[in-house]
Amino acid sequence: MRMPILLGLIASLSVATVVDMAAGYPRPARVSSRPEVDFTPTAARMFTAANGDLYWYLVYDVVNMTGQDRTWAPSMTLYTDRGEVRRDGDGVPQGVHRAIMEHVGDPLLEPKVAIIGTLRQGVGNARRGMAVWPAGSQGVNELRIFIEGISSETATVKNPVTGDAVTLRKNLYLHYLIPGDASTRGDRPIEIHPGYAGEEHWVLR
Repeated sequence: MRMPILLGLIASLSVATVVDMAAGYPRPARVSSRPEVDFTPTAARMFTAANGDLYWYLVYDVVNMTGQDRTWAPSMTLYTDRGEVRRDGDGVPQGVHRAIMEHVGDPLLEPKVAIIGTLRQGVGNARRGMAVWPAGSQGVNELRIFIEGISSETATVKNPVTGDAVTLRKNLYLHYLIPGDASTRGDRPIEIHPGYAGEEHWVLR
């Protein structure tokens, strides 16, 4: 892991990092007692806009098999090994969202503004969405994505410095490897990092 990604994680997760270092970082339950929707991501990809700007995007399917309707309002944060930290949709023009959807050409794919809301039960009500982030640095070789909203599991810990209660939420963690120059790969799929199998796939943050 390169130093920039460490700095990016520390900058974004300063409170959680303090808890981790001082008190031992909590982990999600092996079998969650909270309802969780089924989330299936595809490979990450890069899109080149008409003006030459580059964007990362990730298409996913989500199905609610929890037994009751749920609210689907995910938060997806991307970290690169160049120290970039991006929230899904921040700095992404609506025209780029539309262009990517046209490029994908999937009639089931919904824009972010449409997919947020009630996720009804059953496979017949499955939804297909997309997350998009600006690709600032051209020298990126690793992407790490944290997805909040799949599970309602939380943990409350005390910040040993301030004494304040800190609520951590269960996130799905994805790790992608980009061999070579990312800017020249076009729309080829970016595969999961070969080391991902040995990493924690669920984290509290």
